[in-house]
Amino acid sequence: MRAAPAERPFRFRRMRKIDLARWNGVHYLGHMVQTLTPQEMSALLVSGGVDVVDIRDTQEWSDGHIPGARLLPLDELRADPEKTLPRSNIVFVCGRGLRSLAAARLADRLGIDKVYSLDGGISNWTRAGLGLVPG
Repeated sequence: MRAAPAERPFRFRRMRKIDLARWNGVHYLGHMVQTLTPQEMSALLVSGGVDVVDIRDTQEWSDGHIPGARLLPLDELRADPEKTLPRSNIVFVCGRGLRSLAAARLADRLGIDKVYSLDGGISNWTRAGLGLVPG
C-alpha cells in the first residue's frame, strides 16, 4: 500500500499588479473616442463649437447630410489628416457609424482633443426623427 503524500500547507502567492489595459489587449493613448447618440449630438450642435465632419462619399452626401456638417471623404482624410482637421471638438459622421469610428480613432492617434463619433451614423440620426438637408 502506498503512503499518502504529505500535505503541504497552503501559501498565498504574492500577486503582481496587472495593467488591465495591456491585459485586455487595449492600447490606451490618454484619451478616448466617445460615441454619441443622435440626441447627444443634437444637443452638442445646439451648444456650438463643434466641427461636424461627414466622411461619406459625395453621392451619399448629396442624398442628405446633417445641418452644419462639412464633407470630407474618408480617403481624403486618410491622405492628409493633419491638414484637414482642427485640433479639437470634432464629431465624425458616416452612414452607419463604422467609418466615422475609424476616422475618430485616426484623429485620436494624432492627439486631437474631444473626438466624437455618431453611433449608428446617419441611419440612426434619421431613425431618431432628426432631419437632414439635401446636398
